[in-house]
Amino acid sequence: MKPLDLEKIDFDTIKKEDSVIIEFGEFKGLDIIHEIDTRLINVIPKEIGRHDMHEVAMDDSHGRFFVYGKNAEELFKKMIPILKEYDFLQNATVYLNFVNGNKERDLEFKLSSISF
Repeated sequence: MKPLDLEKIDFDTIKKEDSVIIEFGEFKGLDIIHEIDTRLINVIPKEIGRHDMHEVAMDDSHGRFFVYGKNAEELFKKMIPILKEYDFLQNATVYLNFVNGNKERDLEFKLSSISF
């Protein structure tokens, strides 16, 4: 295996996508996380993005869901009804990252601050 030569990578040509990251606290086991994963996969149309699953601490103390696509706002709007159903997500922090060319803009807020 050859070492990766980072200087030869043209980072300007790499496709950049918006992202939605949901950072949450303590939860009750992986079954609930897998249930949410399945629901997010099913609710996000492939034309606008994809749910890239989760990462969680081994002690169930915290974790994150990752979603990527064309427009972070559109993605998040699809996710809201599902996220609002779970009590442990009400204090979750939402990170929206918008990429437009070489400009990026980030928003951070609590899920509980959103009404729909």
